[in-house]
Amino acid sequence: MHFLITAGGTREYIDPVRFISNASSGKMGYALCKAALAADHKVTLITAAKNLPEPKSAKVIYVETCAQMFTAVKENFAQCDCLIMAAAVSDYTPKKVAKHKIKKSLSAMTIELKPTADILKWAGTNKSDDQIVIGFALEDKAVKTGAEKNLREKNLDMIIANSPAAIGADKSSVQIKTATGKWQELSMSNKSSTAKKIISMGEKIAKESQNKKAAE
Repeated sequence: MHFLITAGGTREYIDPVRFISNASSGKMGYALCKAALAADHKVTLITAAKNLPEPKSAKVIYVETCAQMFTAVKENFAQCDCLIMAAAVSDYTPKKVAKHKIKKSLSAMTIELKPTADILKWAGTNKSDDQIVIGFALEDKAVKTGAEKNLREKNLDMIIANSPAAIGADKSSVQIKTATGKWQELSMSNKSSTAKKIISMGEKIAKESQNKKAAE
């Protein structure tokens, strides 16, 4: 299979030196990349994280903003069998970006924001019958409810739900649901183990889809 994986937290610039971002380390996306490569799959990694060792044998595309990540996903989506959106993409971006550094003053400042593109929803809407789209949902309350809403409304094949405690951590506990299956909970474990499970489940979904088409 050819996996297209996104990683890291995007930066949405206010001016040339300041930006809005989040605490995502990119560790989960890189762990998924390594797990897919270890299973002899082809991997394209689109990453906003630049402080992690570059995975050998993967095609790596570096981006910063949501818009750049969206462009990279659209350019590589048709060639992949499975997209895993592990990146923590900013939900908002400044309406205007100052061309020069904003000078500090004693006055209050208001920054007007606008929603960023929903890359995951675009992928779920535009996937072919042969493609799988897997998303992550970070929720701090009503975890399953919020994740299932994303699974349904964004036409995903699988959703991985986790809490804010997972951000930047080496270990995390997650809950996973496929479009047709029940919730599975993975207890606290390192992200490499979680990544192996997710890749394995992606393989299973692909195989089931192939078998279904063969039967038809």
